[in-house]
Amino acid sequence: MTEMKIGAHTFAWSAGITDIELEWLMPKLASQSIDFVELATYDLEGLSPQVVRRLSDLHELPVTLCSGLPRGLSLSSPAPSIRKQAQEHILRLLNFASECGAVKVSGPLHGDLSKPAAEPSSHDDWQRLVNSYIDLRPALKDVGLPFSIEPLNRYQSSLINTLEQTEELCKTIDLTNVGILVDLFHANIEQNNLYRDLNNYRERTTHVHLCGANRGPIGTCHLDWEQLTTWLKTFQDGMMVSIETFDPSNPLIARRTRTWRNFDETSESIVLNGAKRLKTMIGE
Repeated sequence: MTEMKIGAHTFAWSAGITDIELEWLMPKLASQSIDFVELATYDLEGLSPQVVRRLSDLHELPVTLCSGLPRGLSLSSPAPSIRKQAQEHILRLLNFASECGAVKVSGPLHGDLSKPAAEPSSHDDWQRLVNSYIDLRPALKDVGLPFSIEPLNRYQSSLINTLEQTEELCKTIDLTNVGILVDLFHANIEQNNLYRDLNNYRERTTHVHLCGANRGPIGTCHLDWEQLTTWLKTFQDGMMVSIETFDPSNPLIARRTRTWRNFDETSESIVLNGAKRLKTMIGE
């Protein structure tokens, strides 16, 4: 039986998790069916590695770090200064993860998240992205933490939308600790054959974000959860799967994630009840 680690993604509570929020959130999660906490932050503002490490140790909850590129930064920008700032953000994430004891770094760490793309990405955009990651390769190798790159759907990015594109980037980076973050919401939109593609790119998958088809409750949507749980069981023990949904009552989260309504349950209950349901579904 696969012993999977089920995590809580903090976007369900905060647009950018802070020390103050973690002080009350970590004990709450420690009392639930949660195995780790995925710290979602764009700029690390209000979050300190010392507090994260203390709370993680105190409540015996490992943490992972999830981020995108803030303030319009992009690794594919034609402006060298923008690309450099984007690289510096990733270096900050790697350093922060090492200092706070995070066991993984992940997220859509490629293009500009500040606004929807207005035109297709070009070959030059792709080449600049590749070159930016080649520059980052020594740091990624030295840190050694699993680093998972997340493709986004077409409404949020024109740079990396599919598992195929993400695998191509990972192959170019060519490090054993760099892989794909499969987010079920995005994959359900962009993959031509969802269940086949999940299996085809399983070997390169190093992190998973789960939710219902519309970011709602797990196990109650049109997706074939029997096939999904079978896929999840193919991973090695210790695979980390985070339940990610968003709080539409938070204006910043709503705007960033285009989440304008509730999904039958509150964002908190989607995560906490989802963890219980998922453990039952996979037989833990």
